[in-house]
Amino acid sequence: MVQIRTVKENDNFDAIYDLINDTLQRYSGDLRGSYGVKGEQLKKQYCYPNLSNMAFIAVEDDTIVAFMGVISSKVTTNGHIECGFLVGYESKLDELLIKCVAFARERGGHKIYKFTSTKFGQVRNKEIALWERLGFTSDEYALITTTLDLRKWKESEDFDASGIESAIELDYDNILRIFIEDGEHEMAELFQNQYSPTKNPDRVVLTLRDKATNEIAGIAYYRVVLCNKGTKNEFFDASAFGLHIRPEFLLNRHEIRRFLQGSLISMKQLNLYHVITRITLKNFRVFAAMVTEGFHNEHLESANVLRLYRNI
Repeated sequence: MVQIRTVKENDNFDAIYDLINDTLQRYSGDLRGSYGVKGEQLKKQYCYPNLSNMAFIAVEDDTIVAFMGVISSKVTTNGHIECGFLVGYESKLDELLIKCVAFARERGGHKIYKFTSTKFGQVRNKEIALWERLGFTSDEYALITTTLDLRKWKESEDFDASGIESAIELDYDNILRIFIEDGEHEMAELFQNQYSPTKNPDRVVLTLRDKATNEIAGIAYYRVVLCNKGTKNEFFDASAFGLHIRPEFLLNRHEIRRFLQGSLISMKQLNLYHVITRITLKNFRVFAAMVTEGFHNEHLESANVLRLYRNI
């Protein structure tokens, strides 16, 4: 008999971590990849008294054979799930999902999300098919993780900075509003997940002004993060970098690349070592400009994801 129940503080969260990590590697096909949240962190995540998250397990003969948790968004009422299970126990995911959906619905959620590992350009794999059988629908566009070593990057000799400026007055709500107005709902969700509504000194926002109207034609933003804190190898990186071109301005490739270069120059002025970001593949011209400047996906292939959602 397999028992379905809520996780408890005295459950073996290291075993739960192994379930999630093994499942991730099994479906991604990358044994080098590992789940970023260890057992003790999982325990804090799901046993914290504010009850914003919840998790359930399937137990057979005192062995945890499947796990599913739902994490509530800090911005919306929705949540996303994480999951791990032994081979042969896929049938228990339905029962675990029913529990997670009920919890998310009680908190006022309308959707739950699941991120799946994908290879670049991939539109089908076994994990996507699994979650589609459980009632999930894929987002229209995948997300890929890219990086650039700023220490090796050089701007164009004829770089023109006109119209590119810091945008202190453009706050979180304004950026989010622009994304939604422009129909960039995936980018809005990504921005919500990566940035806080409160003003933080680690956030840099730049704008590109249209030459004819002086209106904002593009927005670039990133966060400054400290790496290897307290060590001799301490340095700063840029993370969560985004570049959005407002569709009504129809900027050409040269202007998009110029704005991208202006953003990278600002990072070098701050003596940042690298920039790493997860971007949507919806905007090919932005992606193409990033590749032109040297952004790549090497050794980050397992960090490419496709988000699926289920209405609840």
